[in-house]
Amino acid sequence: MLRLSRVTRRFGARTVLNEVSLEVAAGEYVAVVGESGIGKSTLLNVIAGLEQTHSGEIFFEDQNIGGMDDDARTILRREKLGFVFQAFHILPNLTVQQNVALPLLLRGIARPEKARSIISAVGLAGREASLPRELSGGELQRVAIARALVGEPKLVLADEPTGNLDPENATAVLALFRDETKKRGAAAILATHSEQAAAGCDRAYRLTARGLTLL
Repeated sequence: MLRLSRVTRRFGARTVLNEVSLEVAAGEYVAVVGESGIGKSTLLNVIAGLEQTHSGEIFFEDQNIGGMDDDARTILRREKLGFVFQAFHILPNLTVQQNVALPLLLRGIARPEKARSIISAVGLAGREASLPRELSGGELQRVAIARALVGEPKLVLADEPTGNLDPENATAVLALFRDETKKRGAAAILATHSEQAAAGCDRAYRLTARGLTLL
């Protein structure tokens, strides 16, 4: 489903991604482990077409992401990718229901029952009308996961999804993320600094300045 071949990304004189190669099949749950600032977020961004590479190729379902124009990459993200951001990025003036349904609305799909179903699946049934300020950190992360999954993406990218959570909530969120992505047959990449978080994945890789290696 996803194939990276010798992908390099630089910021000025600094090489952040050094000839990174990776393959992820449909239904696989893969972790990329690395210290803060090593390039995990950059890796997810280039996969999603949010940043350009300097060399190498990225293929998603046999489409060369680097060869797409901005409009094509936007359509790809909207229709086939889900993103769980480290900082949640939940819109403060929208309810839980509205935040989760947003990816559907951007595609012109009016399916409130679908949003309610995924909200229930992540354990937030009854909180559909709540505003973000009324939720805990763990609940906000569940909203972010629901929003990433509501459109039934083929690939879900999660950037340090437990970085702002206490250990108990982190464990619950990781289990939820794994279960819900697996249930829907989506491939998923978890970027994390924690080898413990990566232990629940099908495979785990370490990202360093030299590239990506299997743990």
